Amino acid sequence: METFNENLLTPLFSSKNTEDEKNECVEFLNQLEGWKTKCKNLHWSAPKKNIHVYLDEFGDILSSYQDGLAEGYMGINGKLGPSILEGISCETDNALDFIEQVKKKTILFYEGLPKDTVYKGIVSECETFIQNINKYIYLFKLCNVTAHL
Repeated sequence: METFNENLLTPLFSSKNTEDEKNECVEFLNQLEGWKTKCKNLHWSAPKKNIHVYLDEFGDILSSYQDGLAEGYMGINGKLGPSILEGISCETDNALDFIEQVKKKTILFYEGLPKDTVYKGIVSECETFIQNINKYIYLFKLCNVTAHL
């Protein structure tokens, strides 16, 4: 009869220091918080109805992604503190520049995620979010995103 070896389930080493992972995750959660605020500001000041609607939809996607990312991270590494969220300002003035910035920084975060199997859910969430970003880049390009009221 074969015996079960628990050591096969334990990684030999982590690809990152847990504190570094926490700092990167918190920084990205703060970036997402800033993007949610910018998305709402752009939504309220949208020059056209279609941009207004798309920004509202994308804002919901941002919020859901941020929540899923935070909860997934805490499921792996434990709770985050009650005062960690401090939005990082975003200085874009139109939907297309905004979403391009979101894409660029999200890809950087995604590429830095640990490769450990336990992070695959977070990796999957990031990939779905990147797919949503690509969709909204296409949609915003169909609009006149730089038009003024």
